[in-house]
Amino acid sequence: MIAVERAGRGLVLLAAGVYLLFHLNSDFGRLAERAMRAVELDPRRPFLHRVVAYLHHLHASELRIAAIVAIGYAALELVEGIGLWLDQLWAEFLTVIATSLLVPYELYELVRRPSVWKAGGIAVNVAVVGYLVWLLRRRLQGAGETAT
Repeated sequence: MIAVERAGRGLVLLAAGVYLLFHLNSDFGRLAERAMRAVELDPRRPFLHRVVAYLHHLHASELRIAAIVAIGYAALELVEGIGLWLDQLWAEFLTVIATSLLVPYELYELVRRPSVWKAGGIAVNVAVVGYLVWLLRRRLQGAGETAT
């Protein structure tokens, strides 16, 4: 299940990064405004207006950086997903390390601006790390017993 989630997220990030690279001069504020109206949201509401205004002022250099980061993170997610799907030990280690590295930042963000979504994200990441550590311990103990 983790492998499918990682690979799926990797594909979405890869698509987003490639899209951004090929649309550096697009007005994402106008696109967001159209999308909001399509789902019957009022882009003049204070929060939505701030989002649209921010997107209107994005520069191509900022979009290029976001695209490169998205593609890089997509590569990591795809490598994790494929490695986990193929039941590779290195992929389990990689996933534990990569997921664990984000937890302190997520905790900081949760304390700074608490939300149910952030708390849920942290809970999922901690559960994934805990599960993979448990699997790794079992796998390594099993390998140690067969070696003796």
